[in-house]
Amino acid sequence: MHRCIVTSIIESETVYVECLYVMEKYMNAIKATLSTSQPVITEEEFGTIFYKISELHELHKSFLEGLKSAVASWEEPLCVGVHFKKMAENINVYGAFLHNYGRATDAVRRRCASSQRFADLTRQIACRGQPMSLDDLLHKPVARVQKNALVLHDLIKYTPASHPDHAMLTEALNMTQHFLDEFNIIQTKSMFPNADRAQRRLVKNSFIVELSDGHRKLRHLFLFNDVIACAKYKASGRDKFTFELKWFIPLPDIVVVEEDGSSAERETSPANIVALKSQACTVRDQILAEERALQDDKKIRLGGRGAAEKQRKKLAELEGQLVLASPNLIFRIAARAPASTALQRQHVFFLSSEYERTQWIDSIHALQASSAPPAGSNTVSMLELQSWVTACRSYLQTDMGSYLLRSGRDDSLLLGDLQLHIGGMTAPLDTAADYYIIVEVDSYGHYFRKAKSKLVCRSAQPRWNESFTIDLEGSQNLRLLLYEDAARPVLRGKCTVKLSREWVAESAAGGVSRTVCVGGGSLPLRLKLLPPERSARHVPNSKSGALFGAKITHVAKREKRNIPFIISACIREVERRGIHEVGIYRVSGSASDLNRLKKSFETNAYEAEQLLKEVDIHSVTGVLKLYLRELPEALFTDALYPELLKAWGSTQGVGTSVDSGPAHTRRHALLKCYAQLPDLNKNCIDFLLNHFVKVNQHETENKMSLHNLATVFGPTLLRPSTSAPGAKQRTDLLAAGTVDAMAQAGILYCLLQQRQLAAQLSSHHRAPTLLD
Repeated sequence: MHRCIVTSIIESETVYVECLYVMEKYMNAIKATLSTSQPVITEEEFGTIFYKISELHELHKSFLEGLKSAVASWEEPLCVGVHFKKMAENINVYGAFLHNYGRATDAVRRRCASSQRFADLTRQIACRGQPMSLDDLLHKPVARVQKNALVLHDLIKYTPASHPDHAMLTEALNMTQHFLDEFNIIQTKSMFPNADRAQRRLVKNSFIVELSDGHRKLRHLFLFNDVIACAKYKASGRDKFTFELKWFIPLPDIVVVEEDGSSAERETSPANIVALKSQACTVRDQILAEERALQDDKKIRLGGRGAAEKQRKKLAELEGQLVLASPNLIFRIAARAPASTALQRQHVFFLSSEYERTQWIDSIHALQASSAPPAGSNTVSMLELQSWVTACRSYLQTDMGSYLLRSGRDDSLLLGDLQLHIGGMTAPLDTAADYYIIVEVDSYGHYFRKAKSKLVCRSAQPRWNESFTIDLEGSQNLRLLLYEDAARPVLRGKCTVKLSREWVAESAAGGVSRTVCVGGGSLPLRLKLLPPERSARHVPNSKSGALFGAKITHVAKREKRNIPFIISACIREVERRGIHEVGIYRVSGSASDLNRLKKSFETNAYEAEQLLKEVDIHSVTGVLKLYLRELPEALFTDALYPELLKAWGSTQGVGTSVDSGPAHTRRHALLKCYAQLPDLNKNCIDFLLNHFVKVNQHETENKMSLHNLATVFGPTLLRPSTSAPGAKQRTDLLAAGTVDAMAQAGILYCLLQQRQLAAQLSSHHRAPTLLD
């Protein structure tokens, strides 16, 4: 039986390889015209339309030759596992082809519309004596990638576990299945065993939030190659849910509505995400407090076991509301009315990731452009589609965060900070281009963009060497998206990294190293996971006590932190979305926003953190400067201020420029003063200066030189005490206020220069300090 199946596979593979051969032959004929005075298409169109065709042909030709050689040897047992494994190891060639498939079919359609010559050529292709269009040929690999898994299923079914091939075939199937899962393709033949020639296939699916009758509802959206269908998501416990079909639109009638139409349905009462997250944070703290009380007999229990379960249930409900309330990126489709250009009722969805939205739109457009609907699709009925979505249920791996797939005591959702370092490609990409990486993290089932790397130009082996701190909130996965920069950015690869709570222990030893495959290249990562109690993002409990105008030692003690939360939260937000802003820290923010932020930080730190994401970035920098100005004692302390001035003034004459004088002597004297600072002050100053140097790295965009930053923050971080006994001597030393400000800026500028040098010389494993 094993040999019979392999023989059947060879027959099918022979047909496919012939199709690839015909396509490559056609490709070479088109290529020959590029060097003539009348090329059929442009070089750019050629590269897009025939992307990876030669590689696919070579891969399958080698695979077919390997199978034929094994069968011809007549050795027993027949061993072909190595050939299937090699095929699976190279399946990323299919990944590259599929990522480009929509662009290829779009290019064919556009060229056919503008060139009758090319349109005629695309219809004059013969394969095995049958006429075939270029669209048909380009679709062959799309269909083939599904068949690879089905073939392996059948082969393993008739391969005993004791057979030498069994382990390699199983490994090949796992790799292939993982690849298919990444592209949301399921096997229709497995779902419908009796429909051996099933025409319908599932191209894309995911849970999604739909706006229905003015309210957000949880839905599951299925895109088949002939219809899009939306089903109600009915949860009934962990891993138990069913689908109830709500509506569908045949593929030819789908219209993606990209403009913001005034007639679109509006949300009746939008949820207050800030309030929901604040409530969830409070309930989570209560649960943790209860668990600590249960573990310590000396503490009084905050409630019985029933109270704890009630809190967990409340947390699950809040997280469920967050699943619905969090996404806000609109994706809108409608059905084209029969025999009319008008649109029927629009369906409005909310997504959280521009990548997801683009994938849905491109998938719909690619299907509409690439092939005719399968036979019988005009007779689609609700009853038939209901059976399809029901059958899909057992094949879908829906990641719904805590809302649907998490028990009350499941710790799979992570909170805290993820410190991520992205290195450089150790294995080159296929082509040299301008590349950048988008970093996304899921939160309660939705993916959100968290960071974007710098652009590396014209390189097949780009090296980013960038570090990011990413906040985790109900997170399980990290997703990296590799884009080629263009008028419309092109996705060249993606990978998903499963986050693990076990990394917390490993992070104490320097972090976790991983190498991932993205776009055919190998990318090294270093990850360090910090739980909330150790992260810069840990939100302090809402306790009474002033913040603005309070001593920093009191604030740090109350919050149980090495750096006050307001400092770390503001800097995090600036580095997230303001580091490229022109005049960052020099431009003033809105007075009303500053008052709102100040009040929020004084009363509810969690709500303040959410508010930081909503206000103008200059208001974020404004509240940070306000907090530092209102400290009763500057960070460089009243006691050390005269010593700093002395260290500066001993080598700095009145009226001289900030960067003149014997720099080495002055720097040595200033660092000696810095070493005498209290640990808390030193931590805060290091944190701020690290940030200022990072801001300065983008000076070409934000126009903030070290001198500008020193001018802004010098008088804030260094200032005299009005009640200091030595105030008279200080006035004698620096008589004019302008000179005083120059000295403050000059001291900070000198320290920033030292910090910048230390950063350049230090390793990536830790943040340098001034004493490095």
